[in-house]
Amino acid sequence: MEEALNSSAVVASNTSPHMFTPWLFQHPGIFFSSEKSDEPLGLDKLIQRLNYIHFHDGHVFFILDQRATNTQIVIRAYPQFCEGHELICQLDPADAAINLKTYTLTHMLIDDGLSVILSSVKPLSFEGCTLRIHLPETSHVKTIRKVKRYLCQDIQCKIIQGDFVASGKMIDFSAGGLGIDISDHVSSGEFDEHKPALLNIFAQGVSLYSGMCRLIHNRLNTYDNKLVFVPISQQSPLHPKRELRTPRKKISNLFTVRFTHPFFKSHIERDIVDISSSGFAIQDALEDDILLSGLFIPELDIVYAGNIKIKCSARVVYRQTDPKAGLVKYGLAIVDMTFEDYTRLSQILGIAHDAHTGIAYDVDRESLWEFLFETGFIGEQSFDPIHNDQKTLFKEAFQKLYNDHQDIARHILYKRNGRIYGHVAMIRAYEPSWLIHHYAARHINSRLQILTFLKHVIQYLGPYQRMHSAGTTHFMAYYRPNLDLVERLFDHFTKHVADPKKCSVDRFASLTLNKTEAKRLPEGWVMRDCSIRDLTVLKNFYEPASGGLLLNALGIDIPSDKLKKAFAQAGFTREYRLYCLCYLNRPLAFFLMNQSDIRFNLAPFLNGIKIIIIEPDILSWAMLAAAVNQLGVFYEDTTIPLLIYPAYFLPLQNIAMEKQYALWILHADAADDWLSYSSRLTSIRTDRR
Repeated sequence: MEEALNSSAVVASNTSPHMFTPWLFQHPGIFFSSEKSDEPLGLDKLIQRLNYIHFHDGHVFFILDQRATNTQIVIRAYPQFCEGHELICQLDPADAAINLKTYTLTHMLIDDGLSVILSSVKPLSFEGCTLRIHLPETSHVKTIRKVKRYLCQDIQCKIIQGDFVASGKMIDFSAGGLGIDISDHVSSGEFDEHKPALLNIFAQGVSLYSGMCRLIHNRLNTYDNKLVFVPISQQSPLHPKRELRTPRKKISNLFTVRFTHPFFKSHIERDIVDISSSGFAIQDALEDDILLSGLFIPELDIVYAGNIKIKCSARVVYRQTDPKAGLVKYGLAIVDMTFEDYTRLSQILGIAHDAHTGIAYDVDRESLWEFLFETGFIGEQSFDPIHNDQKTLFKEAFQKLYNDHQDIARHILYKRNGRIYGHVAMIRAYEPSWLIHHYAARHINSRLQILTFLKHVIQYLGPYQRMHSAGTTHFMAYYRPNLDLVERLFDHFTKHVADPKKCSVDRFASLTLNKTEAKRLPEGWVMRDCSIRDLTVLKNFYEPASGGLLLNALGIDIPSDKLKKAFAQAGFTREYRLYCLCYLNRPLAFFLMNQSDIRFNLAPFLNGIKIIIIEPDILSWAMLAAAVNQLGVFYEDTTIPLLIYPAYFLPLQNIAMEKQYALWILHADAADDWLSYSSRLTSIRTDRR
């Protein structure tokens, strides 16, 4: 045996526990104290545990005493299948190179992060990298931690404190401490262990956690160069505090969440204790505390009834402990999910106040056509009623747009017993904006439900608009001012909010221009693509003139390529481009040329020209018409719908406007204001019945 143990000596590595061995064994008093809390473990249970470790290619540790210095080190070993007292283990080559002749192998240690199994063992033989040992009849289980610790791999960390900046790796994790192994990349600044530091933790370029932490153990410039931190804050809100929270439901054994922990890569599955379309809560025993407030989980599955999976990413926004109950509760906010998954979750939850409201997928077509004709969605401009082929194409286009491509068009229905009582149709008009282009409702119990229904629509879609994949930040709707009491609700709400960056209304004059042959503009006049300088001029005009959301909602400085591609994949045309009319290089008007082959009731808004005149006292109607005809070559129709801002331009030119439209724009961040306002109105109407 001694000859087998003779080999070249190796210096104990200054690396972190469990990651590389050998490493110095610390706190032996904790492991070898004979406290009554130790639980005995029989040989059969020890063998079962060893075979489980072997099955998962796991490892155990051996404690060795250096006889000359009384120094204890730990090496790692991989157990083979075991049936009796004798256990065969494989060592890493670096550990096998230790001169075991100068050491005494005393104990085997199995660490599960919360407790350890300590076994007194005897070496039988050691050849190459193979070690044979004798197992005892009884081992001892010792609980050495209050909270379970997990080992981490491939998790990078940056520590920032004033001039001190250090890079390292997270080597172990628990809610009671983040173990960071500091690399050689340390700045010249000095680290003050009495002050908090910012920890940025990431893996493969994805930020997993960022927050202020305080130091609880400082082993800089020691054998392992390790720092241990704990987060300072237990709350990390994803969005500003809201007046009206998304309705939450208490559920029992219906929802679970499954994910791989971003730090230590273990599979986690927990029951969900309450859930909404914007987030959920789970809880754990305190000793199994596994999440930090602010931790980002890139991928997880919300599972309903064991088989319906809803994928999303989430961030832990709070962590609450209850020492008396021995529980810790985590609140997680959904950061992102596809609209299909959001719709699936919302439909399961019945998240709207009235669960009859939801995205329409499968719906009785005849009932839908009846409602759309009755409420004016389908009108004389939709198709030629004489030609049956056009009616067929219309039905196919409607199906393809609103049912098959929810990323660019959606319609939301309010139904009872299969009968449609409310309908909202929306289309992705611009990169940042959804255009609500039809909203209507029938009477229920002699009451018109449109106000309640519009409230439910925003309640339904509001949480999703805050997610990254939504890609939009605004809701838009055109209406005719002073013609309908319900539509005037938009005006009243805008005045109630009194913040044009939350909600604004801009009025346009509507006119249809008959195309004429485009002629060369007079000398000094030019129609050109907008430059950055031109956009600055436009913004400088609009802010004092309105100060609203129009320019942001139109996405004037965002390329429309992504939107164009999405519509093309669905088989439709949709693009827009901004031009500037200048005289002697001075911008006088801007032309947003909209193009689309989607008709329905959208032609004036998606297949015409929106004009913003910044010099209404200088520009003449004749020059405006000439400029429009320059763009007329891009339109097949003989007429071009125009929407002109400011609306008083046409009366100023003694030109009669055909209609006037108001464009109402709501920022997604102000959805709660809309819900609060409409809730008060609906409650007032209910009280008056």
